[in-house]
Amino acid sequence: MSVSVNKKNFKATIDSKEIELCVVRPNVKQRQEGQKVYNKAFRDAVESGAILRAKVNSVMREQNLWDDNKEAEYKKLIEKINSNERKIKSGGIKLSEAKDLALQMRKDRSELRTLTSERSSLDSNTAEGQADNAQFNYWVSACTVYSDTGKQYFNSYEDYLNRDNDPVTGQAASSLALMLYNLDPDYEKKLPENDFLKKYKFVDEDLHLVDKQGRRVDSQGRLVNKDGRYINENGELIDIDGNKVDESGEYIVEFSPFLDDDGKPVVEEVKKSDKTEKIEKTEEVKKETESK
Repeated sequence: MSVSVNKKNFKATIDSKEIELCVVRPNVKQRQEGQKVYNKAFRDAVESGAILRAKVNSVMREQNLWDDNKEAEYKKLIEKINSNERKIKSGGIKLSEAKDLALQMRKDRSELRTLTSERSSLDSNTAEGQADNAQFNYWVSACTVYSDTGKQYFNSYEDYLNRDNDPVTGQAASSLALMLYNLDPDYEKKLPENDFLKKYKFVDEDLHLVDKQGRRVDSQGRLVNKDGRYINENGELIDIDGNKVDESGEYIVEFSPFLDDDGKPVVEEVKKSDKTEKIEKTEEVKKETESK
C-alpha cells in the first residue's frame, strides 16, 4: 500500500480480478455533506434515547460498570506501565531484568485495555459516537475511487452500507482512517516495551517471543510453532510435557497388547465387518460347488 499526504492506494481482488483503488482526503464539499450526515445521525440517536458522551462516566457507575475500585486499578496500571518504562529507558540494570519489566508492561497494558473495553464500547454507542461513525462511513463511500479514472467505487452512501461482504469495504475504511486520524499501522511495534524487546532480539518481526536462535517460544521458553502449538527440537508436535501428539492432539505411541494375570498377551477379538463376512460366505459356497 503506497502512502501520500492526500491519498492512499491499495489493491483488491473482485471476482478473481485484481483492481487498483485509492482513498482520497475529503474535499470541502464532501466534508460539508459529511457534517450533514453527522447532524442527522446525532439527532436520530438522541431521539432514540442514546446518551451523550459527557454522561458516560455517570451511566457506567449507575450500571455498576465502573466504580472506585476499578478507577483505582486503572490508575495503578497506568502508574506501573509508566514506572517500568522509565526503568527500561534509564538502563543500568541487568538485560534479563529489563526483559521481565517489558513483558510485565505487555501484561499490564493488556489488562488496561480489558478494563477500559466497556467504556470504549459504551462511548461508541453515545449519540456522538454513532454520529462520528455515520460521518466516517459517508466519507469512505465518497472518497473511495478507482486509481486510474478517479471514479467513485461505491454508487452512494447507501450502496456502501449494503456491501458488508465486499472486500473493498474493510480496506477502504482502514486506509481512510489511517490518513484522516494519523493512525500509525506500526503502533504496537513502537510501544516502548515492544521497541525494547525487538531491539534486543527477544521478539521477531511479529512481536512473538523468540529464543537466542530466533525460534518462537512461549513465556516459559518452550518451543512453539506459528500456530502457538508446542513442538520439540525436530519441529514435531508435542504436549506441554513433551509427549508427541498428532494434529488432532492425540498421543503418538506404539501400542503393545495388554497382559492377563499370568503375564500373557490378551488377544482382542476383532469383529468382522459385513463385507468380510460376505466374502467368506462367497468363498465357502464356491468351495462347496467345486467339490460337487
